[in-house]
Amino acid sequence: MPTRRGLSTLELVIALPILLGIMALMINFGVVSCWKVRGLSMARNAVWSTRYPRSGATNPRPAYWPDTAGVGLGGGESIAELDDPRVDQPVARGPVLGLITGSGVSLAVVNEDLLDPTLGLRAGSASLSRIYPMLGNLGTFRVRAEALILDDCWRYGEMSWQLGDNTVRLHENTTPRIPVIYEYDKQEQMATAYVQAVLAIYYATFQDALRPLDNDEEFIRYGQLFGWGGAPDFHPRLSRFCSLDRALAGQRVDDLIVRIQGRDDPRAAGLAERMARSFIGLYERVIQEYETLIDAEPPPSAGEIAAMQADIGQLQQKIDTLNQFLATLEN
Repeated sequence: MPTRRGLSTLELVIALPILLGIMALMINFGVVSCWKVRGLSMARNAVWSTRYPRSGATNPRPAYWPDTAGVGLGGGESIAELDDPRVDQPVARGPVLGLITGSGVSLAVVNEDLLDPTLGLRAGSASLSRIYPMLGNLGTFRVRAEALILDDCWRYGEMSWQLGDNTVRLHENTTPRIPVIYEYDKQEQMATAYVQAVLAIYYATFQDALRPLDNDEEFIRYGQLFGWGGAPDFHPRLSRFCSLDRALAGQRVDDLIVRIQGRDDPRAAGLAERMARSFIGLYERVIQEYETLIDAEPPPSAGEIAAMQADIGQLQQKIDTLNQFLATLEN
């Protein structure tokens, strides 16, 4: 049998460069894989760290990503595959408003960019170019990673509408969204009429007659004298509701009228009766305070007692007058 004595060393010498080359390729593969994982992580960090309301401007760059490497963020195109007609249902778009009489045109057009699943695609990217750690003659390798998120949530802080040259944003979750959801046709005559109505109220000659409704001088004076606070607000207000049902709106207005005028059957006090009883309660409370001061030890001076007794007499006359007024309401 032929023998190969002495060839093992020669075979090792011949195979050693091949083994070293394979080892170098394995090291290169591991390094490139490591940078790909880092790139994916960096791309994901870029897109997620800038979701509203964050900007990511103050976030430090991760230590594993070199300053010379690239990081990017941008919006993506719409996704046609997610175009689902079910988002056009009233539950998502709101109720269909009525048409302008005789025109066939809707009173308002729904903003179709809201709750649209095909929008809101955002992409974060990371790129890197480095020399291979082994077998430098191979040149450089390039890593590019991308992370996508669909981020078109209906957050009130991101909703806004144009008011002239200004952009108005919703500051609270309870702020009405109607100006954002619906795009109304501009009607200058309606805007002019609204401004004229506001000016008419502001410059109305009957302002002094309405003062007792929320800024009555007696409530304020006695409140400051005895530390009770300011004047109450008697203005009747329309209770909140959210509906396009005219019947429901009419019912709420009828309830407001009842709170203003009052009702006999079933019994409901009107504004005049509530204000009269409130003033009676004020005067009786002031009289009680005066009597407590007069009976205090040491007692006030004779002049102060005389002034309080005179005021008590005037207040009692007002109470009698208001009681007579209440009697007329009951008849």
